Amino acid sequence: MRIAILLLGHGSRTEGANDGIYRVMDSLRNQTDYVVEVGFLELSSPSVEDAVATCVAEGAERVVMIPYFLHQGLHVRRNLPAKCAEVGQRYPHIEFVLGDALGFHPKLAEIVLERVHASLKTGERVGKGDCRH
Repeated sequence: MRIAILLLGHGSRTEGANDGIYRVMDSLRNQTDYVVEVGFLELSSPSVEDAVATCVAEGAERVVMIPYFLHQGLHVRRNLPAKCAEVGQRYPHIEFVLGDALGFHPKLAEIVLERVHASLKTGERVGKGDCRH
């Protein structure tokens, strides 16, 4: 059975804002034999519907949709399940599985600490009320 991973993002019009999800897509493509695509709920292309169509065109018989979201907000609780049901009706011969959002995972705390340590390594000091990036 040909399986696809569909990363579901919110989408942004800001240049570079969607780069991270595409980097994850590329990494997954290099690690697996699955079809791996990205679809956005709004503001960016491809839409979820277009990304599903690509998965189907690539021969996917099962599409595992993973919300690329950290928090269990309205999109994760309501909009993405509705979108999954909608595409399921459009492609009744395809099995759709809606996975969990990224949410909490112990590795996220590790990533935060990596970011803290990297930020502290620069050695730059700023005055009170200032912020550097």
